[in-house]
Amino acid sequence: MSGGVWIASYVILWIAVLGLSFAVVVLLRQIGVLHTRVAPMGINFAGEGPDLDASAPPLPGVSYPESEVTVVAFTSPTCELCAALVPGLRRIESSYDEVQFTTVSSEGAQNVFSAFQVRSTPYLVAIDREGIVRSRGVANTLDQAEEMLAEVLAGPPISGESATGESR
Repeated sequence: MSGGVWIASYVILWIAVLGLSFAVVVLLRQIGVLHTRVAPMGINFAGEGPDLDASAPPLPGVSYPESEVTVVAFTSPTCELCAALVPGLRRIESSYDEVQFTTVSSEGAQNVFSAFQVRSTPYLVAIDREGIVRSRGVANTLDQAEEMLAEVLAGPPISGESATGESR
């Protein structure tokens, strides 16, 4: 065989390697997109945060009676989910007059994290006008945050019914 055939085979081989590398990167990105789409619905309690139906700790610069619901979003500067979630929370806030969102970053606010007993991010706490914690948990997607907000705005279930409206 001549040297030209070997060179052509190497060129074809490298084109195939580059094409497969590109395909792997595209597939990895799609796996990430699918992961966020099929994330479990509902906010995850994660065994931390303030007690439900208990008074929320005071939050500097926030007055709970000013709105029907105050949602406190605990974030971290190194949390990629937080960076994706916060702009969506701002859009939700603009569509509800009775809801205010407050973001607390772990950077320089460890005392607030401790007061609310939060150890992971993104963590949301919903507090009503009376300063009572109505919902809390880790929210990895905007859908989870919206579901939590809808449940809190709907109010507590009627006596004898579960949160889904089914009789006990």
